[in-house]
Amino acid sequence: MNLKLIVTAIALTTWAGSANAIFVSNATGNGLQTVLDNVTLGPVPGASSIDVNADQLSEDQDSYWQTVGGASATTLVFELANNRNVNTFGIFDQSDPTQYVELFAGPEGVATQKSLSIAGDGTVSINAVDTGVTFNSDVFGFYLGRASGPTFYSDSSLHGGVDQMAALQGNNVDTLNLAGLGPTLWTDDSYIIAWEDLGYAVSDKDVNDLVVFVSSITHQIPEPGTLALLGLGLVGLGVARRRKA
Repeated sequence: MNLKLIVTAIALTTWAGSANAIFVSNATGNGLQTVLDNVTLGPVPGASSIDVNADQLSEDQDSYWQTVGGASATTLVFELANNRNVNTFGIFDQSDPTQYVELFAGPEGVATQKSLSIAGDGTVSINAVDTGVTFNSDVFGFYLGRASGPTFYSDSSLHGGVDQMAALQGNNVDTLNLAGLGPTLWTDDSYIIAWEDLGYAVSDKDVNDLVVFVSSITHQIPEPGTLALLGLGLVGLGVARRRKA
């Protein structure tokens, strides 16, 4: 086993206990952290204040989203995958994942921008044009797929429970230099959404295959009942450990 694989294996072992969504490796030298550092203008040029592992949204926070103010803007930042000409990216209905709308398709280039809006009745529009698709609500998830539809979902329970996506929220500190946008303050209503386009177990785990910058959205916060159940589970684990000891 070479050094990169050893380092990645150790990091994955450590990551297993983390609440964050997906471990991002930089063993290839061109992982998501490097991509993010390279587009950071400041405060420290070339060094993002966001750590792609430590600052990542957890799995229960990045599954579903809503637009802010009625419309969201999405910019394709990077697509480094061998499958870039066939990958697609879009949104799906939380209540019915078979209902989806494609935002980017195949060879659309870096700096391509799309605006998304979902009306009160669930009507989905891209660039102010009705797509003909109606969601059950204004809550949606993201997907990565092919022309035939979604393959991987922001809600990983829809494809076997293995996460394929990292979501990073702006901190109102960093200024990014993004193709098509120029210098842009990364505000807290803007997110980097990044994907691994092969099944995680057989991938290089650099999570840079398709990277988009999405503004004017907000992620869904877990409901109190869900958090309470999680807390009870953790308490139960503590009790079991004490009894075993």
